Amino acid sequence: SAMLHAGSRRGPVRAALAMCVGSSALGSGALNERSVETAHSFTGRMCAASRLEETRRPDSLFSDPLAYTLAGKEGRAQPMGGWIMVPRTRFGDDFLRDHYTRGARQLVLLGAGFDARAYRMSGLPELRVYEVDQKTTFEVKEPLLTGESLAVASRAAVATEFTRPGEWAAALLASGFDPAVPTVWLAEGLLMYLSAADAADLMKQVGQLSARGSAVFHDAVSAEYLNARVSVAGAPFIGASDEYVNMWRSIGGFGSGYAHDFRAIKVDRARRRID
Repeated sequence: SAMLHAGSRRGPVRAALAMCVGSSALGSGALNERSVETAHSFTGRMCAASRLEETRRPDSLFSDPLAYTLAGKEGRAQPMGGWIMVPRTRFGDDFLRDHYTRGARQLVLLGAGFDARAYRMSGLPELRVYEVDQKTTFEVKEPLLTGESLAVASRAAVATEFTRPGEWAAALLASGFDPAVPTVWLAEGLLMYLSAADAADLMKQVGQLSARGSAVFHDAVSAEYLNARVSVAGAPFIGASDEYVNMWRSIGGFGSGYAHDFRAIKVDRARRRID
């Protein structure tokens, strides 16, 4: 199954979230527009296309005006499944807003893909956003954002690889990230693509960089998926566990955490929220 996992860091810390689901998560316009170069980056365009579909609904749970452009023709042709993207995105939005009210002033998007929270989320004027992902993602993404206005205080694109231990954390610090400031970490659609060793390194680095009051949210898949040979657009699932809460506690040093089976997350269209 798939899961949502959330957790908080030390003191009155919140938690790192993992969603568990019961089925696999498979799910501008210029003639010469640039394409991404890796399967992992392509899944980010698929996610943007899913956000586009949701944005066009009259009962949408969020709005992403840049989704059409960021998805590109290649992403719009193969949107990610809304059954995972809609609740995951809205949960992440709500998680961020909640922790902003608690004092978090930095957002780190691990495996940011073609996320546009820095442009679409109002009411977070002091937030500094750091997007961490592969170089090919930003080579395609940054030109598409030319002339767009930020909704937050600042945004930095951090090109790196999660498969080279320590590299992404060093690059994040070099981009201006302040480990003394409470931070929200969102790792949507990432951990299932990381090996156990790379996931453990990520947890360790996040823990070392997290001030009191920081919090993590991510989705993931349970251990049974390791033998299911799931692949999304050519990117295979190689990371899965039933112990994410304990891992964030023991490896990342987070004080509390919880995991929800994804099937327990309900989309309430009438009230335009998730329960």
